[in-house]
Amino acid sequence: MTPRALATSLAAALAVAANAMAATAPSSDTARLQTQYSDWAGGKANAEALVTGLRTGSPITIVTSSADRTVSIAGFTPTASMSATSVGSALSAAQRSLSRMGISHPTAEQIQAALIGGEILMPDGTAKEMRGSVAARGTVPSRVAGR
Repeated sequence: MTPRALATSLAAALAVAANAMAATAPSSDTARLQTQYSDWAGGKANAEALVTGLRTGSPITIVTSSADRTVSIAGFTPTASMSATSVGSALSAAQRSLSRMGISHPTAEQIQAALIGGEILMPDGTAKEMRGSVAARGTVPSRVAGR
């Protein structure tokens, strides 16, 4: 199996899994957030995975593909469940952070970095450190100054 075929198969499997995880009827706030962030997240399945995972504290996996058919896969598990308001704030902050860097259609890795922190590769090839708008399991909290 070629790398491209393998990536396509994996992306399809992850999309099916994300839809299965989001099979329960979402609240109106959850549905609104899924619709609001669908384009930015790279599709309905990604928006559902992000909103549902952040709301429930369950694992999140997202898959994006670019115009040149490059597939980007990322995943993380939030430390805890969040209210719909907190999910909206976190996604809005991530979207604004990337937008300020000139990224309006982010890859899965860029979305992950904007949400939980990490390094992203900018369109000009430079690396940029992101702080993140939510915590993920397994991350070490930063030290408070003076302690």
